[in-house]
Amino acid sequence: MQQPGTNAAYARTAMRTGSAYLRIVAGEARGVRLAPVPEGVRPTADRVREALFNSLGQFFDGGEVLDLYAGTGALGIEALSRGYERATFVEKNRRAAAVIRENLGRTRLTDRAEVVRGDVRGEVERLAREGREYRLIFADPPYRIAESEIGEVLPLLMALLAPGGRVVVESGGPLGAQQAESAKGVSRRYGGTTVTIFERPEPTMHVAICPGSFDPVTSGHLDVISRASALFDHVVVAVGSNVRKKTSKLPADDRARLIEKVAKPLQNVSVEIMEGLLVDFAREQGARVAVKGLRAGSDFEAEFQQAQLNRTLYADFETVFIMAAPEHSFLSSSAVREIASLGGSVKGLVPDEILETVQSFYYEPPMRSGNGEK
Repeated sequence: MQQPGTNAAYARTAMRTGSAYLRIVAGEARGVRLAPVPEGVRPTADRVREALFNSLGQFFDGGEVLDLYAGTGALGIEALSRGYERATFVEKNRRAAAVIRENLGRTRLTDRAEVVRGDVRGEVERLAREGREYRLIFADPPYRIAESEIGEVLPLLMALLAPGGRVVVESGGPLGAQQAESAKGVSRRYGGTTVTIFERPEPTMHVAICPGSFDPVTSGHLDVISRASALFDHVVVAVGSNVRKKTSKLPADDRARLIEKVAKPLQNVSVEIMEGLLVDFAREQGARVAVKGLRAGSDFEAEFQQAQLNRTLYADFETVFIMAAPEHSFLSSSAVREIASLGGSVKGLVPDEILETVQSFYYEPPMRSGNGEK
């Protein structure tokens, strides 16, 4: 029997998450509807989970998951559905722990999970004493206690990570320097939720920024991004918001989605909206390198000047240039926009996955006069 007020609280939660209920997004339990969210629990929305696992990797080949402040258990269950072997859920609230067990039953994953009721810090210390290791750790504390909790717990979580493992922290805003001083992470914002992904500090993770307006992303852009992903541990494609130029036909969010679509096979590439200075964005992402594509010698003069200015603002910041492939040396976003605006075909100039979208978005029908003539 539901507790009084549960339906109202669940309705409020549904409005925040953008759906009437939570479902498992992918894997063997794909589409399974989860139990109503208990009052006082803030679940990770389906769209945030989908975006998060797009960043982490779609599917996995075993390993253990630790889901802290587990709430509904949706994150850990999603990981089990996508291929993790076992999961441990830590949740202090009795009602939430019961919901986790119900959700494991609904997804038929009970035999691969352990639900522990207890305080997160105490349970993490116990797991560390037992020598447990996890390939993936979720920590989603209530936002009101996130600042004090994460700074204390994060060093312990890093000690629980298996080689190649990652810690995923959800918060209401970017983690401060003191909160995350024991590790460096990459943050991504999804509406009102900030997700920070930490990896084991050794070996050092080399992060590069690939900045641009990408209006739209072209086959040449994708070639440079792909080649950069082979050189660096992680590449962040930074989509400029163009708040000063105001010339883009597509908002930065739409341009970012197009890049996410074509770069989906590149598992170490993420896409972010960049506002302000490139060097400030690079510091936020823990990056010291910018990757730029060069089509011809004429490009180098402007890029050289920009690289020198960036080093003046950020002394440790370097710029790496990747030469355009010969078949893309003539290609630019402005040329694609002009061709598409006049109804010409841009096949081969942009990735096939977004061809129809680009043709539709950038096409400008001819103006007609009042008497019906062009």
